[in-house]
Amino acid sequence: MKTTAQANGWINGQRSNGISLADRLRSGYHRFWYEASQAMRWSWGPFRESSKGPLTNLTQTQQQRTDELARSYRSRFENSFPPETALLNYSYLDILDRAKHALGWRVPTNQRVCDLGSANFAYAAALHTFFHPNRLAGVEVDGHRLYCNGRSRIDYARGHIQDLPQTEYVIADYRRFTSQAEIITAWYPFVTPKPLLAWRLPLSLFHPAAVFAQVANNLVIGGTFIMVNHSAAEAEVARGIAEGVGLVCNAHYLHEAHLRPRIADPVLTIWHHG
Repeated sequence: MKTTAQANGWINGQRSNGISLADRLRSGYHRFWYEASQAMRWSWGPFRESSKGPLTNLTQTQQQRTDELARSYRSRFENSFPPETALLNYSYLDILDRAKHALGWRVPTNQRVCDLGSANFAYAAALHTFFHPNRLAGVEVDGHRLYCNGRSRIDYARGHIQDLPQTEYVIADYRRFTSQAEIITAWYPFVTPKPLLAWRLPLSLFHPAAVFAQVANNLVIGGTFIMVNHSAAEAEVARGIAEGVGLVCNAHYLHEAHLRPRIADPVLTIWHHG
C-alpha cells in the first residue's frame, strides 16, 4: 500500500509534468482573485432563489424520471428552487438513487454527513432528501467568491440551506477541517490540475492526496466515503490517490442514464477505512 507521502509525490509528479507556462500564469491570476475575495469576505446576507413553478421544457424521459424521484422521496425541488437548481438537485438524487438500487446499498439515516467542495451548495436539498442526516455540513474553500450580480457564493449557499434543518455551510480548506462524520461525500473532486484551473482556482489549492488523507482522518470507523467522478478515467486517478491514503473501495457504479446532458458517464464509488 502506498503511503500518504508516496501519494503526494505521485500527484506532484503529475502536476509538474502536465502544467504549462500558460497554466501557471492562469493560476497566478486566479490566486490574486481568490486571495482578494478571502480578504474582503463580502456578503449581503442569504440570497434566496425563487421558484418559477413546475419544470418545463423537459424531455419525456426527464419528466418521467423527475416525477418518479419526487414520488419516491416526497420532495418537489421545483417548489423551492428555479428550474436550473431544481434539475441539478434531481440529477444528484438520481445518481444516488440509481447507485443505491444497482449496488443493493443500504443507506444509513440519521447520520452526520459532510460534503467537501460544496461550491454554493445548490444540491444540499438532494443530499438532505437522500440521507436524512441529523447534521449536514458543506465545506468549501472558495466560499467568498463574488458573482457578477454582486452576491457571494456564501450568500447563495445560505439561501439554499435556509429551510434545511441542522445544515451549515463552512468556508474552510478541507485539509485543515477537523470534524468527524459517519458519511462524507465528494462530488467531482479535483484529482488532476486542469479542472481546478477551469473552475478558476489556483494551483496552490491542488493537494488531492492531502484532502483524501483528511477524509480518512475525519471518517469515523465504520463510516462511508462516497465519491463521484466525471468519468471512468478520472475515477481511476482518484482511486490511486484514495488507496494511497488507506481507503478501500467497496463498490463501484457507472451512471449511464443521465438526467442532464453529460460528455462522459460519471462514476460513483463507495469507500471505507482500510
